[in-house]
Amino acid sequence: MKRVIILKFIGFIILNFTGIMANSQNKIPAGQLFNEMKKMRQVLHNSPEYSHKEEQTAKILLGYLEPTKPDYLHKNIGGYGVVAGYKGKGNGPSVMFRCEMDAIKTEMGFEHLCGHDGHMAILLGLSQIVSENRDFDGTVWLLFQPAEEIGEGASMMAKELKELGIKFDYAFALHNHPGYPLNSIIIHEGVYAAGSVGMEVRFKGSPSHAAYPEQAVSPYNAIVSTADYMKSLNTDKESFKDFILGTVVNITLGEINYGVTPGEGYLRMTLRSFADEDLDKLCSMMERFAKAKGEEDKLEVTIAYFDRFPATVNDNSANSMVEAAAKSAGLEIIYAKEPTRGSDDFCFFAFDSLSSFFDIGNGTDGEDIHRSGYKFSDQIMETALNIYRTMIYNFKVR
Repeated sequence: MKRVIILKFIGFIILNFTGIMANSQNKIPAGQLFNEMKKMRQVLHNSPEYSHKEEQTAKILLGYLEPTKPDYLHKNIGGYGVVAGYKGKGNGPSVMFRCEMDAIKTEMGFEHLCGHDGHMAILLGLSQIVSENRDFDGTVWLLFQPAEEIGEGASMMAKELKELGIKFDYAFALHNHPGYPLNSIIIHEGVYAAGSVGMEVRFKGSPSHAAYPEQAVSPYNAIVSTADYMKSLNTDKESFKDFILGTVVNITLGEINYGVTPGEGYLRMTLRSFADEDLDKLCSMMERFAKAKGEEDKLEVTIAYFDRFPATVNDNSANSMVEAAAKSAGLEIIYAKEPTRGSDDFCFFAFDSLSSFFDIGNGTDGEDIHRSGYKFSDQIMETALNIYRTMIYNFKVR
């Protein structure tokens, strides 16, 4: 019964969205559009869904997008991803703007504590603008990406879009950033986000009775030594060109059994760097040490990797478009001192496009993303929309 009520509510929302969008074909005053965007964000905020589960979110988005009559509308890309394309009057590049769809998992269930609801509302507002005013060159693509929080959606979408013959000359994305002045624009020159990979090392020996630990071939020393070696590399300035970091995220040693000396264990780490070649080198050094330690302690060593993200690297020409739009609006521009240590799967779009991933300050007083007190600042949406609109119409990305 509850599911029926939810589906009826979603249907009601889509019908109302259609009316709003039909009216949007006449020019909407900036203030009215901003008010509509705030309503859009609130609806999305109240409908959070986890990665690969964004079915209703996609329906809500389509309820907005379909009445704008995009020239291209692709559904269920990379899961529940949606891609809408709008052709301009003149010939020109293919320009993509990306946002994320998924919420995060918390003790309260699923919540939009990363601002993805606001990011989606920005592109929905942009859809109204590019729909009613086609006085731009090339094609504007609005890409709504699922499963960003677990780092899987972008690679899946990129693969399927390639199969459809869709490529982007330029790719842009933004993220709200608590801790920076509201509506300031944070530019990363070169690397935006670190590359990273999850590394799992399995050490297998043989167990024994806990009363006779000398009879076991225990992985304990090998696990501790390998973790300590990784920690020592974090301060090794000679072996790497730029920042690297290894973090132990999990250690498993045997089972909870007070009568057994364990004979098998796992060391799981996240390795990251600002340069992909440094990450490759870090992985190789860790592999060599773990295998040597395993041989020394007569252990079988198996290594597996998970969630590999290359570094996200910004292009100077794409960055310059964002900078010019921000300057024309009189916004404060802050140049980041170093890349962010976290990884982002936007890198899979940046491979084949001239790309810029930038941040917008969410204010200095609130909580950081993913924390229970986090709040998205609606004013960001108007700022972001104006930047994107300026890039499309005033400077005409070429």
